[in-house]
Amino acid sequence: MNGVRESMDALWVKLVVGLIFVGYTGYTTYKSIRLFVTFQKKFANFKEVHKKYTLYVDNGFLWIASGVLAGFSFVMAFYCYANTTVDQRFYVVLAYFCIGIIFVGLAFETYVRKRCFFIEEGIFYVDKIYRFRSMVRFEARKRSLFKNIRILMADGEKFEVSKKLGLKLEECTHTRREKKKSKQKEKHNV
Repeated sequence: MNGVRESMDALWVKLVVGLIFVGYTGYTTYKSIRLFVTFQKKFANFKEVHKKYTLYVDNGFLWIASGVLAGFSFVMAFYCYANTTVDQRFYVVLAYFCIGIIFVGLAFETYVRKRCFFIEEGIFYVDKIYRFRSMVRFEARKRSLFKNIRILMADGEKFEVSKKLGLKLEECTHTRREKKKSKQKEKHNV
């Protein structure tokens, strides 16, 4: 009787741990997929209005690598299910499955965040258009392994991009301001 109670307690622990981990990783992946769906809808509207745009992809390899790693994690979950001892099986499979879920979300997230569409007056990034004239300040930030640039807009909004994209946006903003100044000088000289 005592052995049955212990196995029931172990089952409840596994159930709670599994629900917590799968729930959390599932929720973060759901948010990433929702971002991707929003991006697709907004991008379709953007394409209707702006026929002339230039796609900029910053390291497109990352979303592909995330997808491959997700597949590898799921394969490892099935492999471990078939080839590990019963004592270890649940937690090992759960770990690989959760890692796979995280990589799926990361693939969707990086697909959206690593592409930018340039138009004459600004960019379409993630789900909206940002005008060059509204980009006020560019701040370098170091987050974990990657260096990002935070862009501060005139209305107080902030968003972060990769360092490479941030430097390109800063250059475009500077070039646009110089053109505007030279046009104003030409008007005053005439």
